[in-house]
Amino acid sequence: MNENRPASMLVTIINGALIVFLVGALARVAAQDDTSKGIRAEEFISKRPAKTTSRRTPTSKKPTYKSSEVVSLEGPPPGKEFAQVGVTIWRFRPSTSADKTKELVEEEDAQPTQWSLERIAEGTLLAPGQKVRLGIESLSRDGYLYVVNREQYADGSFGDARLIFPTKRTPEGGNSVKAGKIVYIPGAPRYFRIKPSQTSKGHVAEVLTVLVSSKPLVDAARLSMSPMVIERAQLETWEKQWGATPTKFEMEGGVGQTMSEQEQAAGLGNSELAQNEPGQQTLYRLAVNPEDALMVTVPLRFEAPAAPAGKKEQ
Repeated sequence: MNENRPASMLVTIINGALIVFLVGALARVAAQDDTSKGIRAEEFISKRPAKTTSRRTPTSKKPTYKSSEVVSLEGPPPGKEFAQVGVTIWRFRPSTSADKTKELVEEEDAQPTQWSLERIAEGTLLAPGQKVRLGIESLSRDGYLYVVNREQYADGSFGDARLIFPTKRTPEGGNSVKAGKIVYIPGAPRYFRIKPSQTSKGHVAEVLTVLVSSKPLVDAARLSMSPMVIERAQLETWEKQWGATPTKFEMEGGVGQTMSEQEQAAGLGNSELAQNEPGQQTLYRLAVNPEDALMVTVPLRFEAPAAPAGKKEQ
């Protein structure tokens, strides 16, 4: 009996340690699973104005954001901080009587038509001819916004990089951003129309590179009415300096919602969005150095139309 006691005590100690380890591990897994199910909007919009100062009806329920990845409960790595950029891809569709916001769009060889804008998730395939607009909000930093566009082909290669925002059309200071301020690209009543280029490479997407920098990146004197070309070496330098893999979150239940009156007013520069008003559909969170620019890529994907029967693309 006495000779067996040390072994029994050892087994008891090992079992106790194992139980503590398993309980801790299960708690961590449960916490991560709970976090991956959804994060409340408050975590992302805390730097917006606390509440609206207008008579607009506020959003009654703050949304939850979900990620397809398991979101770590820990903070950013040492020396880095979390920073967020919100993007909403707005797809135009014919208005109905139930829509609260509408835009009158004039097109060549057609009567002016009323359209409403609805949210879509990043990665939604767009049909050729579809009209879209982007809403961008820097949720954690003040700075200067730049958007570069490139064609992407089926083999993964890219076309020329062009700065589509800002341009000379942009009012002075129009590319300054902060939480609560939405920048629509292009601004109303303009829009982008999905038009795949006729190329044997297979044009499958427009890839937008969104940058938020604490200082200007492009000399305003160089801007023109048309998008200026960004040298490949310059874009590669930015990617090397600031490229980071973001965690992407999508607003739960947001897809298909039409633009609210608050978002429409904020996009016209008449006000800023408050914490009790709509958030952006897709959020990108990055762990970056405090002095680094924020840099994320947003793809607008589509299927290139098939070449006419009996003809080959040159």
